Amino acid sequence: MRFLPLVWAALRRKPVRSILVFLSVTVAFTLFGLMIGLSDTMKIMEERAHPDRIWTLTRFDMDGMPIAVAKRIATLPGVKDTTVMYYLQGYVGDPKNHTAIFFLDDEYGRIFPDWGPSPEQWDMIRHDRTAMVLSRKWAAQYHKKAGDTFTIIAPDTVKADGTKVWTFKIAAIGEESTQNTGGYAMANYAYFDESLPLASRGRISEVDLQATDPAAVDALAARIDGLFANSGNPTRSLPERTIYAMGNNWGGVDVNKVTGEVALVGLIMILYLTSSVLAKSVRERLAEFATLKSFGFSDGIVIGLVAAEGALPCLLGAVCGVAVASVLARQISSYMPADAPIPAPTVSPSVFVWALVCAAAVALIGAILPALRLARLDIATALSERG
Repeated sequence: MRFLPLVWAALRRKPVRSILVFLSVTVAFTLFGLMIGLSDTMKIMEERAHPDRIWTLTRFDMDGMPIAVAKRIATLPGVKDTTVMYYLQGYVGDPKNHTAIFFLDDEYGRIFPDWGPSPEQWDMIRHDRTAMVLSRKWAAQYHKKAGDTFTIIAPDTVKADGTKVWTFKIAAIGEESTQNTGGYAMANYAYFDESLPLASRGRISEVDLQATDPAAVDALAARIDGLFANSGNPTRSLPERTIYAMGNNWGGVDVNKVTGEVALVGLIMILYLTSSVLAKSVRERLAEFATLKSFGFSDGIVIGLVAAEGALPCLLGAVCGVAVASVLARQISSYMPADAPIPAPTVSPSVFVWALVCAAAVALIGAILPALRLARLDIATALSERG
């Protein structure tokens, strides 16, 4: 602490440069915090996935599969419960306001109790076929509340009466789901199916099931796909934990790898900036360091002063940058489309710790070359050049 005035004086020597370095480090660590936070969120979602659940989807046909597939899966040994879902694609008001409704059968809420609606809200959907539960995120986007109506226009789905307009009563506003960050609108599958022409009924988008043995989900998923491999409705079945692990891979992009690379680029930028500024500062003050050495300051103390000069803005910038990232993480969802699949970053205390460790490492590495120059500094030469 007794050398802090010397470090502070060195930073105040070029205040504009010091402020710009601090701001640059803050911006870089804001990006670092968001990237590491997003990676942490993906890991949390994977950990929360249920080990006994399997999702079965159609392998090729985007129009779904017959409900008979779900009935056949329900008879397989090792299957505890099954539920079905259909996605109705459409828009609200303007064709640019794309949205989708999840039509679910009576078992869905029991198998997926962690997907937003409370048990009471699931009962509302079961007992009132025109009822809908909307997530808070979607309710805010569409300015809806319980008791309002929600109308979706589905150009590709014609009802039995020839119309393409689907209207529902919002029975309740459900809580957000940690596993479905894009929000939701959930309604009754039986109502949807019976509203279609006879020729179009009995189609589903997905079969979800609970296995009796969580350790056997991989084998059970493979058995389901093998059962329908040569049928007209081949399936693709995956354990839920595998799906969330794959959730880190969007469109062939490894999210964890990308976030790590972006964070690394930010650290490299800080390293280049810190090393350049320290090298320039030492070069401009060689005579000052020679004077300190002549007063009895050891090489270690002088090098420590330079390292502290680089570490102070790095550590302060790291703390401020991650703090800004924490604020942005809480606000970022309000600026994204309601159905955006990208979850909000989780800026936990571990992110602050990593930021401080990385900032200290960057400062120390950036001080290596200036330190070597000071270690080889000839006092007489440096003082004569001053004169």
